[in-house]
Amino acid sequence: MTTNTYTPVCLDIIDTLNGTTATILEFAKALATDQKYLSRADFSKLVQSLGWSKDVVKKYINIGIAFFDIEISRLINIEATTLFKITSNKRFAAVVDGIKSAFGLITQQFVEHLIQSNKKVPVPNQSTPTIWRGENATRRCVIPPIKEDDQFTGTTIQRAMDDEKITAQRFVREAAAYREAYKLGAFELVGDLPPHLVEILGIEYETRARSDEPTPSTTASFDWEAPSNTSNIEESPTILEESRNSQTVEKNEHPNPSPAYSVIEIKSEEKLSYKRELSANDIAELLKECATWSEIEEITSSLDKQTRTESWLQLSREEQTRVLELKRIASIEHIPSNIVEETPIIKVGDTVIWNNCWPHLSSWNPFQVENIEDDYAKLNNLKTPVPVEELSLVSCH
Repeated sequence: MTTNTYTPVCLDIIDTLNGTTATILEFAKALATDQKYLSRADFSKLVQSLGWSKDVVKKYINIGIAFFDIEISRLINIEATTLFKITSNKRFAAVVDGIKSAFGLITQQFVEHLIQSNKKVPVPNQSTPTIWRGENATRRCVIPPIKEDDQFTGTTIQRAMDDEKITAQRFVREAAAYREAYKLGAFELVGDLPPHLVEILGIEYETRARSDEPTPSTTASFDWEAPSNTSNIEESPTILEESRNSQTVEKNEHPNPSPAYSVIEIKSEEKLSYKRELSANDIAELLKECATWSEIEEITSSLDKQTRTESWLQLSREEQTRVLELKRIASIEHIPSNIVEETPIIKVGDTVIWNNCWPHLSSWNPFQVENIEDDYAKLNNLKTPVPVEELSLVSCH
């Protein structure tokens, strides 16, 4: 029986690979030298004579420039493709520097160790989820894929894109604006929501039917002016007159450049007064402790408009409703029973002040009444009708 014994030859051929590395290094250094000393036209002719593209020639020149000052005999154990790899990108510059600063013969294992040790450590994921992503030195909002069993979000957005011809970006932007407006108390529910919306929103909604009687409104703005027809009108006519005048010139008011804090006067039970510098949050805390409208009026009478708005936004929806109810009760209790005041009738075309105007629309006051229907007035520049009871007549036509 004849048996054949196979003898590995790879260890003999490795010397040929070493010779290949040496040849590549010699040719690369020669090309780098030619590029340095030849004119651009002569060097272009040389490249054309080789029959190589400029990209291939550039790879060799990169090797020649990187290892120009190192003896070829010290680099022959480096595998040829590794040479091209570590000179093809600036991120391997630390590897090339490590080879230059090493002593003795450079091995392939040494080069691979340099490559591994210079890899950047991946940045761990942030503990707090974020939708921000970097792009061209700026940041972009990127919403992760939305996976739902009922696919409500996807179908709703797609339906709006098909029916209303709007983009998904505009849909999300409008949804964010509606949510912000609701949080500010700008919207009031006037009907029951479908069960699936109540389940998604997870909020207890209360249907508020429109009625002729004034109901507490939780809009984002709040009129801190003392209720009209109060018993202290004669005691402080100047203050009330200034409050009325301030409403008519609201368009020309400029907020205090430092509205974060306001100095107000607080009167104790012993009729002692002192002044403190309070933030909007501090003022909101004081309002929570007030049990009557007169206490609220005393705290807020010296506040500027912007501080009043900021302190109002610090209150919860329940607190806002409670404060407005206190104002309504005070306005009813202080009307003398033996006096019947003729309330000016607001008609279409009248110029009016919206007393509960939202802060970002306050500069639009006064408004023009365009239509009146069911105790709600349609004002110019506004899409949503407002209750007539929230309007004050400026002039009649």
